[in-house]
Amino acid sequence: MNHFYKRSIILCLLAGLCATLASCGVFRQGKKLYAEDIPPKAVVRDGLAVTLSDQKLTLFKEGKKVKDYSISSSKFGIGNTNGSHRTPLGVHAISQKNGAGQPTGMVFKGCKPTGEVVDVDAAGRDPVVTRVIQLAGLESDNRSTHRRRIYIHGTPEERYIGQPASYGCIRMKSNDIVDLFGRVHRGMPVAIESCTQETYLAAEKDFSKGSIQVPREAIAKLPVDGLKPTHRYRARKTGRFSRRNMASRFKKRTVRGKNTRRLALRKRSQ
Repeated sequence: MNHFYKRSIILCLLAGLCATLASCGVFRQGKKLYAEDIPPKAVVRDGLAVTLSDQKLTLFKEGKKVKDYSISSSKFGIGNTNGSHRTPLGVHAISQKNGAGQPTGMVFKGCKPTGEVVDVDAAGRDPVVTRVIQLAGLESDNRSTHRRRIYIHGTPEERYIGQPASYGCIRMKSNDIVDLFGRVHRGMPVAIESCTQETYLAAEKDFSKGSIQVPREAIAKLPVDGLKPTHRYRARKTGRFSRRNMASRFKKRTVRGKNTRRLALRKRSQ
């Protein structure tokens, strides 16, 4: 019995050692997996790169680092699912900037200033403050970024900058977001990667890596406002309507010269 007990202890220690070695380069908090230090396949030469393993945002111009900032990404980890409150990966573009000229600490709701100003580390407060930089996902995996309202924005909880603490957005100190706000523009590419800044900088020097650019036609199609997400619908496992044909549920008809919308009944899906 004693021999069996010792053997169990040894196996547990070996399992723990294997888990530790497997997690090297992985950003963890508790049991949650956050980011792995994997080199990017393509890099931003002129734009922003967010590296989640070390919680950094770097501004590049012509392949050279101009400035970097400490940030705070989601405390729930990485992901693109609606309602997950996770930070999405992949290539994005800045779709809109909000808050120019507003005072530090100005609270925003729906990307609009409310008139309320809060102090840094105000007790019990966690609003979007100072500036808002809206993002739009450009890949199939992160197309929901704009609808999820994932922003780069200021936060009064500056004590948490440098560690995952947000609900999906990229948080920055107010002074840093003001500085960044003046350096970026609509259509600028933003790459969110799981690696460290060091790994990303090494990839910048590798000219065999692809260069991330946003075509003009793509910029023209970027959403202008973050206040009107796409059609909302209730997810049902056995629903009456097809999600793919959600738009076709609504048909326009004219009643006494007025356009109205009525819900077109559809057959229950088999």
